[in-house]
Amino acid sequence: MDKVTTQNGAISRRDALKFAAIVGATYALNPAIGGGAIEAKAARISAKGRIVVIGAGAAGISTAAKLCDLLENPDITIIDDTNVHLYQPAFSLIAGGVVSADYPKINNADYVPKGAKWIKQKVIAIDPDAKKVMTSGGETIDYDFLVIAAGIDLDYGAIEGLDRSMLGKDGIASIYAYESAIAAWDQFQELAKRSKERKINALFCETATPIKCGGAPKKIAFLAQDYIKRNGKRDNAEFTQMMTGGAWFGVKPYADAIEKLYSKREMSSEFKHKLVKIDAKNREATFAVPKLVMDDDLGVEVEKSELVTKPYDFIHIVPNQSGASIVAKNPKLANPTGFLKVNIETLQNETYPEIFGVGDIVATPFGKTGGSARKQYPIVAQNLVDVMQGKAPSQKYNGYTVCPLITNYGSVMMLEFGYRGADGSDTLMPTAPLDPTQERWMWWLLKVHMLKPIYTAMLRANAWA
Repeated sequence: MDKVTTQNGAISRRDALKFAAIVGATYALNPAIGGGAIEAKAARISAKGRIVVIGAGAAGISTAAKLCDLLENPDITIIDDTNVHLYQPAFSLIAGGVVSADYPKINNADYVPKGAKWIKQKVIAIDPDAKKVMTSGGETIDYDFLVIAAGIDLDYGAIEGLDRSMLGKDGIASIYAYESAIAAWDQFQELAKRSKERKINALFCETATPIKCGGAPKKIAFLAQDYIKRNGKRDNAEFTQMMTGGAWFGVKPYADAIEKLYSKREMSSEFKHKLVKIDAKNREATFAVPKLVMDDDLGVEVEKSELVTKPYDFIHIVPNQSGASIVAKNPKLANPTGFLKVNIETLQNETYPEIFGVGDIVATPFGKTGGSARKQYPIVAQNLVDVMQGKAPSQKYNGYTVCPLITNYGSVMMLEFGYRGADGSDTLMPTAPLDPTQERWMWWLLKVHMLKPIYTAMLRANAWA
């Protein structure tokens, strides 16, 4: 792409990169967001202990790198069997044809810190009482301190009639799966062609479980709508957001702004519709919808599910999500939804104080984005070192979460928020002194050009990242 499309037309790639660099620097150095401006490194700490980090994704590598910076003689072992992890914020851009399919690939060997040992196996069990982890290679590894950064498991099979092999075929898409995000770009183009010939119906579903990047199901909807508008016949296309809950978003000011955008784009919505079945052959989706019905025996109205079937030409699916199985299936570690139980501020497990969680795996109200991991990892590293020294954790995570919500090709609404305030109000945490409920082309430039460099800097535990 030689030009970057914006709401105000097209600008050159050189100008886009210059502007994005300025915006990116402002974003990264904001002390309320990324851990503050660059600070001089303090003297390293001589605390001792065997540290095991489960997971070589963004959260695990960044935490290990930070621990290597903090400790004088670190004894850190990272366990993960993947050579490549994926920069997942790019999946929506791949689906929209903005970046190449190879763009999100990160070679772990380039970023695992030199002060850490890397065991290329999978952790298959954790025994928190014995302070041991078991690996797929038959090893049992002892630890004094454990960082769990194992991420999320995706369960497409929870939807009747669907398995992962069906993604990217017969109008079924999901940007939560890498291969399906790649296939979605072809599906966009096919959908645009169909819209020139006949009416088409696109459904964008959500799920009732906690999910990584709560805005993702809406990003893909906005991109699809804009792509059809530019390359197909928009009047022939119906776009419907199928939500399991009763609100557009968990933070009301952003929910209100998103609702206005859907109205402006002439996109429809259905609330409390949970996808339960896919009929790929006939391109039909069945949803469970709660209804109040009279129970003759009880003499009162009770809520029961009614099944509603809708046809589709294109359907985007968000799978059920839980913490990685090594946590989800361990009742000593997992909450009822399968995520790691932690103190939501210190990110320390309250039953096993030598265990910390970071990234998507943690059971916090917010915090399942790459931007959240960027805020969490230095907190976890410092708190772990505090505990190694016999101290109480000194750092607190404020729930910071960021979702660059793509609203069109060339515009993004930067949703930044954290835990609710003491008075129960929603806590907005905008980086810039701008109305965060407005879509802006400057945030598109940041999303497309600067967030991955910030992400890779985080993997090296750079303070400004």
